[in-house]
Amino acid sequence: MAVFSTIILALLLLLPAGEASAQPGLYTVTGNRVNIRSGPGTGYSVVGSRGKGDTVTVLSFYDAQWARVRLGDSPDGYMSSRYLAYKGPLPEENQQSAQSTRSRSSGGVWDTLWKITRTLLWISVLVVLIGAKIENGWAAPAFLLQFICGLGAVVGWLAFGNAKAGAVVGMGVGIVLGFRELAKGLDWDLGGVGLLGYVIWYLASYPFYVLNLLQFWLSKPWRPLLKRNVFNDYRKRAWRRFFAILQVPFYILCFPLRIVNAVYYNIIIHNVYELSNYVIEVVVPSDWDEGGDGFWKWIVWFPVRIGKYLIWHGLMTFVESIAWTVIDTFVPAVTLYHGTAGESADSMLCDPERNHHRKATSGWLSGIWNVGGGNYAGDGIYFGIFRKTLRNYASGSAIVARVTMGRTVDVALIPDVIYNQAGKPNASAVSNWALNRDYVSGEWWRCDRHTNWWEICLYDRQNRYNDSWRIRPIYAINSSTGVMQRIPGGTAHWLFRRMVLRDLRNSIDDFLGR
Repeated sequence: MAVFSTIILALLLLLPAGEASAQPGLYTVTGNRVNIRSGPGTGYSVVGSRGKGDTVTVLSFYDAQWARVRLGDSPDGYMSSRYLAYKGPLPEENQQSAQSTRSRSSGGVWDTLWKITRTLLWISVLVVLIGAKIENGWAAPAFLLQFICGLGAVVGWLAFGNAKAGAVVGMGVGIVLGFRELAKGLDWDLGGVGLLGYVIWYLASYPFYVLNLLQFWLSKPWRPLLKRNVFNDYRKRAWRRFFAILQVPFYILCFPLRIVNAVYYNIIIHNVYELSNYVIEVVVPSDWDEGGDGFWKWIVWFPVRIGKYLIWHGLMTFVESIAWTVIDTFVPAVTLYHGTAGESADSMLCDPERNHHRKATSGWLSGIWNVGGGNYAGDGIYFGIFRKTLRNYASGSAIVARVTMGRTVDVALIPDVIYNQAGKPNASAVSNWALNRDYVSGEWWRCDRHTNWWEICLYDRQNRYNDSWRIRPIYAINSSTGVMQRIPGGTAHWLFRRMVLRDLRNSIDDFLGR
């Protein structure tokens, strides 16, 4: 294939970038009877003809094979340039008309696309020359692109007499197939766009990262006063009641911030991330049954994957994001960070129904966040508000989630006998005390020789976080590479899970006192 693509590439690059180099003017017909057609190819209808020795006015050349000629008051036609011989320049009165016609012709869609295609072909040559090994790297996809582009040029020339149009179509197919091979060969998290996407995302999201922090601090501006255990048990009980009432005006104050953050994280970020997962799933399927283990199966299942992921799951993701945005506006949620292992993030966020083979070959706990070791502020799932916290938690991946903290207790305000267990491994007494008083989460300032940050714990019940709807994953980050992590098949639709819907209904019933 490499030899064929190199030969074809040389021929393709010899094709002119726009029109043929021949100039407009008066030409003499050299054939006995030459047809004039409505378009530049034998597949177009005949609109006239000229005999040997006749003079025709050539306004421009479409390519090396076809010339555009003037037919008096009728629309212009095309003649085969092999039967034309240059006679002389155009009369002055026709120069401006020919120049205008030539300009329009050279700005045609196919000419423009061919110029782009030709540039990409030159780039593919540089990739091969500077690139990595032929077997695995940039060069192999570049050769594949050249091969498909050249094949399209041959088919276009044989079938329609237009090699450039065939090359353009071939380039489009070659880009898709080359991208697929490149993503498979390099095993990129987001099929090769992860790093670039992460950089763009980081720069664009920083203002909203600040707004998320602002919402977090404004919801409880007295938070810095609760870093230490400084009150006796009587005062702690009084402060818990006072701060619960004081949160009401700050709930109202943060309403605009909640709207902005909910729209940004739920609708924009989550949809962009999921769309990336879906696009990569279409190009590089992870499921064997959908073309992940064979070229021809990949081709056959290509339209099915478009319908399943880009259309169906894309629509469900958008509907889900709208629903969560409405909920987050009235039921406060903030964006928090949870560190975990790479396989754990894959397992928790994936939908097993979209990837049967992964389900059969690995332990699968989709939607379940198991409580790990440590638990210095009670049993539960731990989050941090700062990105830097990920360095202390993540062992492969970090899940960025919208978290509804609900009724939250400040660990610095719990009784001393319970507080004294905080900061020690497996401090179950803290979470038991909180759950028995209808607190669903807790905050505490972790400060020792190695750490110094706020931790938020959603207290555990039956080895899963308190209510499943309180944690909605937005995206995952590969902590070793710093780029967004691909979730094969896309993340599960949190809103449509039975467990989530059941917990959401129970929470509504509890709120209404049913």
